Amino acid sequence: MKNLIKAELFKLIKSFGYRMMMALSVGVGLFFVYFWVANSNQAYGYQMLPIMDSFVMFHTIFTGVFTAVFLCGELSGRTMGMGLFCGRTRCSVFLSKLVVYFIGLLCLLSAVVAVPMVGMTILNGFGLELTIEGWLAFLAQIIFFELICAALGGFFVLLAMITRSAVATIGVGFGIAQCLLILATRYVNSGVENFYPVKYSVIYQMFVLADWENLQKGLFVGVSLATLAVTVTVAAVIFDRMELK
Repeated sequence: MKNLIKAELFKLIKSFGYRMMMALSVGVGLFFVYFWVANSNQAYGYQMLPIMDSFVMFHTIFTGVFTAVFLCGELSGRTMGMGLFCGRTRCSVFLSKLVVYFIGLLCLLSAVVAVPMVGMTILNGFGLELTIEGWLAFLAQIIFFELICAALGGFFVLLAMITRSAVATIGVGFGIAQCLLILATRYVNSGVENFYPVKYSVIYQMFVLADWENLQKGLFVGVSLATLAVTVTVAAVIFDRMELK
């Protein structure tokens, strides 16, 4: 298992597509720093965290493209099962792929958040009191962001296992996310608490993540963990029954 994870990490790091996506993520972060500075925005670094966390469609598109690069190519080409010829079990092959997938995804999505935070901190300061409560709140926001990104990744992993197509994974995932986001923006001020298909989606929870003080944190964690558990479990079942030869 450990050797499989090392091999997948090496493959990820050497991937030209992943390097390009990481460079683009950093570039987008730098663009926002330039945009805020050009518009004389005096925001602190800490304030960038909730703002960048809630960029739903950016995170969705990047998750879809990363999934297409890292998973769909091997699924469509049926090269993901090569480890089976070396005596590896399906479980170890799938889990090693999944571990590296989430490591790569969280690094990719975190970059676009970290760059504006660091940039605005250098220019205007961090803007957070150095108290235990302040740092705990900061740490909690980071954990919540990583959790919702992992849940979003689980959704795309499931799509990849179902479609085995890069185009279908990106298209279907983006389409569903766009529809949910439109519904979220429409219902957020008019009773979304009664519109459960939107409220219990990771897209809506990411959308409201910026409003940290009013965020229903228990619901947020529940939706994220449930989505991650269900999607990964179903994806594992599909992979176990998939023809890989």
